[in-house]
Amino acid sequence: MIFPISRQGLQDIAQFLIAGAVVFLVLALVTRYRRGEWRRFAISAGALGLLVIVSYALAFTVAPNIPTPAVPFTARFAQNPTPDTQETIDAGRVVFQANCAICHGPRGLGDGPQAFLLQPRPVNLQLHVPQHAPGELFYWITNGVAGTGMPAWKDTLSDAQRWQVVRYLQALASGKVDR
Repeated sequence: MIFPISRQGLQDIAQFLIAGAVVFLVLALVTRYRRGEWRRFAISAGALGLLVIVSYALAFTVAPNIPTPAVPFTARFAQNPTPDTQETIDAGRVVFQANCAICHGPRGLGDGPQAFLLQPRPVNLQLHVPQHAPGELFYWITNGVAGTGMPAWKDTLSDAQRWQVVRYLQALASGKVDR
C-alpha cells in the first residue's frame, strides 16, 4: 500500500498546525495576562504542537518524497472547464499518448522509452496526480517544470487539450480507465 500523502503535503500541513499553535499560545498569554482562564488555550497549543511533531515524523519516515515544483498561488484554484465525460477522457488519452507517453510511459508510470535518458526521471503520474489540484497539473503541463525534462506545452497544445490531459490523468490515477 502506498502512503496517501507526500512528504511535501505533510510539511505543508505541519506549517498550518504551527500557525494554529502560535495563535493558541498567543491567546493563552493574553488571557493569562488578563487573569483569565488560560489553560485550555495552552492545552490546545500543546496538542497542535504534538500534531506538528507527528506530521514531521510521518513526513520523514513513511511519506514518499515527491518533489513538487512551486506554482503561483492562484493556479492551485483553477478548475477544469472541460466536462468530466468519457469523450473528454478519451481525447485526453489521445493527446497524452501522442505527446507525453514517450517520457511518462503509456500508463503514466514514468517508464517511457525516453525516461531512462532523463535526469531526473519522469514522475509516476498515477502516484503524483492525486496529490495535486487540477490547476497545478494544468500549470505544469502549460509551463513545464524547471530543472527537469518536462517541457512547456503552451505553444504546442491548446488550453482545451491541456485540460483534457488533466482529465485523462485524473481518470488514469483513480482507475476509471484501463491502466
